[in-house]
Amino acid sequence: MSNSSESTVGFGERLRSAREARNINQTELAAKSGLQPSAIGHFEKERRKPSFSNIRALAKALDVTSDFLLGRTDKMEGATTVFRGEENLTSNDRDHIQMMIDLMNQRKSEK
Repeated sequence: MSNSSESTVGFGERLRSAREARNINQTELAAKSGLQPSAIGHFEKERRKPSFSNIRALAKALDVTSDFLLGRTDKMEGATTVFRGEENLTSNDRDHIQMMIDLMNQRKSEK
């Protein structure tokens, strides 16, 4: 059963449209997101599916929501938050929290 509120446009097309709306090329997006330029091309052509962390990095680099990239909303603006009050944090605060999460995950996988 189809949900009429979800878009039929795929991740690749949404990624490309967001990138073009920001007036950057694949190489620039790769640099901003910490990914390889070839990965951007694969995602846009839907030859590969991005991981959750890649979606997050792409959304952050493009200043769009992950919900937009995933087709859950047609609005590029309006960040989705992971926890209450996140919208009040600076970008540096969010990066610090992400580093803490990454460290916790690394410790967990080492056990």
